[in-house]
Amino acid sequence: MSFRLQGDGVRLDFDGRRWLVFSWSHRDTGAGGADSRLFVEPECCVSIAGRVSGPGADLRLTFRFRPAGVSAGDLVAEIVVGADQAEPAWQFAQWYAHTYRVEHVSASWWDDAEPSAAEREESRDWLSAPVSPATRDLFRSVMARLAVADS
Repeated sequence: MSFRLQGDGVRLDFDGRRWLVFSWSHRDTGAGGADSRLFVEPECCVSIAGRVSGPGADLRLTFRFRPAGVSAGDLVAEIVVGADQAEPAWQFAQWYAHTYRVEHVSASWWDDAEPSAAEREESRDWLSAPVSPATRDLFRSVMARLAVADS
């Protein structure tokens, strides 16, 4: 099954065989009209989350990938599609999750919905993800400034 989904500033293509491709266009950003592409093997997907803020609203699909042989962390790609494409996009996500045995699939159809156990578990990942030395230094600097401001 091949599939194409056009979102807001991003396109998702699945060739049905080897690659899930996210394409971003930079034509409006002054970056010389260049396009960026992310090619991901379908088997690397570990979660798909779908979010709709209400009836007739856009669908936000968030894919999380864990490429084989990479220990630095997960890769996340997101596409937002209009309400007119939400149903076929979600059907594709469910088919994809079933076909490639995606570990976690979740859907929140309203912003005030309580997150599922899997969503709560995923949200903790960023706390323990490895960070660069520059990020660690920035965090220490901010915390030191907050401590001085409190005293």
